[in-house]
Amino acid sequence: MLLAGLVPLHALAFGHSATTPLPDGLYKSWKQTDERWRDLVIGKDPWTDGAGNRHEEETMGHAGCLITSMAILSRAYGLTLKDGTEITPLTLGNAMYDNGSCKYLNERGGTKYATAFDALIPGVRFADFEQPGNPTDRIAKLLSDAGKEYIIVAGVNGGGHYVAVDYAENGKVHICDPGYNRTLLSEYSVYCLLVYTVDEQYVDPGASAPPATSLWVVTEPAGVRVRTAPSVDAEKLFSYAKGTQIEVLETVEADGYLWGRHAAGWSALRMLNGEEVYCVPVPTGEQFTVTYHTNGGTGGPAPQQKAVGTDLRLSSDVPTKKGYRFLGWSTDPSAISAEYVPGGWYRTDASAALYAVWMPESDLFGFGIDVSAHQGTVDWEKVASDGIRFVILRAGTSRGKDERFEENYRGAKAAGLHIGSYFYSYALTEADMQKDAESFRSYLAGKTFDMPVYLDLETEEQAKLSSEKLVQMALRFQATLEDAGLFCGVYSSSSWFQTKLDGDRLGGRDYLWGAQWTASGTLSQNRSREFGLYQYSETGRVNGISTTVDLDVCYLDYPTLLANTAANRPADPVPTPESGLNVREGIVFGGKIGMTAQEWSALFVGSVKFRHADGTLMEPEEVVCTGCEVEYEGRSFPVGVRGDVSGDGKTDSTDYLLVKRNLLGTYTLEGSAYYACCLSGEEVTAVDYLLLKRHVLGTLNLYG
Repeated sequence: MLLAGLVPLHALAFGHSATTPLPDGLYKSWKQTDERWRDLVIGKDPWTDGAGNRHEEETMGHAGCLITSMAILSRAYGLTLKDGTEITPLTLGNAMYDNGSCKYLNERGGTKYATAFDALIPGVRFADFEQPGNPTDRIAKLLSDAGKEYIIVAGVNGGGHYVAVDYAENGKVHICDPGYNRTLLSEYSVYCLLVYTVDEQYVDPGASAPPATSLWVVTEPAGVRVRTAPSVDAEKLFSYAKGTQIEVLETVEADGYLWGRHAAGWSALRMLNGEEVYCVPVPTGEQFTVTYHTNGGTGGPAPQQKAVGTDLRLSSDVPTKKGYRFLGWSTDPSAISAEYVPGGWYRTDASAALYAVWMPESDLFGFGIDVSAHQGTVDWEKVASDGIRFVILRAGTSRGKDERFEENYRGAKAAGLHIGSYFYSYALTEADMQKDAESFRSYLAGKTFDMPVYLDLETEEQAKLSSEKLVQMALRFQATLEDAGLFCGVYSSSSWFQTKLDGDRLGGRDYLWGAQWTASGTLSQNRSREFGLYQYSETGRVNGISTTVDLDVCYLDYPTLLANTAANRPADPVPTPESGLNVREGIVFGGKIGMTAQEWSALFVGSVKFRHADGTLMEPEEVVCTGCEVEYEGRSFPVGVRGDVSGDGKTDSTDYLLVKRNLLGTYTLEGSAYYACCLSGEEVTAVDYLLLKRHVLGTLNLYG
């Protein structure tokens, strides 16, 4: 969920035009991935210094593209460091590194680095941090505001990468990407903005790219190779013959190289034995092949050819497979998430075999959206007819009730959609969180929901709180809503669930709604093992809604789950009285070696299905081993098969030796493996070791 609007910013105006590109100079040859920055450890995370000291947190691994983007823009405006040093990625990176003290690198995140740029670059002031509802329109407006001047860096693709925003033209926002060769912001999902104001007094009015040079003359014989970029294999380079003249559009100096832009791209001219030697990539006539493998499906694209130095638009044709949904393509035949999507770009100068990535339809409940007042008036009948099965409506925020909540609830209800709700909280204390929970509960009063309701945690101020405090606040919120008979989960970004929020303490994946937007805006990742609900795009288009809208996929049948469980909380699987099975701490244990999934299923009240340890569905005749999972009402429970400690589907000396080592303290049995050897009770003792050993030796039958 994104905040609406940008807070107005103020800055002095200076010469750079808002409707033309920044000076087309040195920054065109700056890439975050360039080997020339290796001494700065950009891109290394963690890293080891020259003295052999290991650094886990003090790293530029998370800031290389951000530093380079700032250098690109600072160079364009003629800015320098405070000591007058010209700004390049190298000099700005060294200033950030502060002679090894990591003074400006001890905290991660764009806003933390912003304070460092404020301190290091005079005339640049971090102005605001916002997440715009319509990035292209709002960024274009910032760039075109008369009488103002901004440096804008956009965080893209979940905040894992930063690009320098260049200019807007005809509704398109152009960028300089220090990691790739992309030129339009629309090729990414925009995560955030770093917006800086620029003080006129520090700007060099004469700042521009070095003058163009018309010709370079090769003065050394052919055969000497000079790399042009780390992505170009040295064996794929060659030198022009001595005396060859090459037309160069412009030249710039960087890190001991003279770089020239010509018809074949940017290349380096280096001094070697007093002579200048020039090299370029091999001609674009060399071809690479991209082949497609359907991985059990049918149909799919024909092979495609890619020329050196060009980007290949992948085919939009897709294969089909009964009972599965196609997510995209991967170079890994066993991948569960796609690296490439139909119609996307393949940019590597190498041949590739791409394999279809499939997700079982049984893992999907359906597709939906989440909506707030920002979407305006919604035609819910058209939404329902566009394949949307559910909607999560914003009921309000800490600042008040959503002005369209009642209208949206009535419309979605009338259209027959499954409905849930969320509350965007700004709370920073447990007391304020309690107030938010009570407000949310009052907004929901008198309404029925067959999807969960959610607490939305994501603000920058909340990110400064400790993980423990955030979890305690969320638990208080959940408890208040659960007391009202509502199934209450938590929404946040995938990165927050990895670093700030302990999902297990908040109820596990059934209670988690995670967000990580894909660059393609399509469902290309299978997150069913992590979340019950997954938000994969914030730029979706749906019939009946005039604006972009967040797109979600639901993996669980929440309507059935909520209708059949007490207080809307999922229940543990229920073994039949005569089964001999036990359920403890979310683990089912008992049974015997060699039982099939069909035989196990008969031991439960209600419908269950079994999955292998990797999550794939088991056939009825397949044998259940320790480590497999039983799925009940959308939840998965590990299985511990009596006597199968190692999880190989049999009992032998390996199993009782593992129990012995556990008792001696030289090995730790955990989870379903632990309960697989609970033969005489609910704790593993020496008696269990002896029983298992006697069974293996044939003097006792555990199952007789």
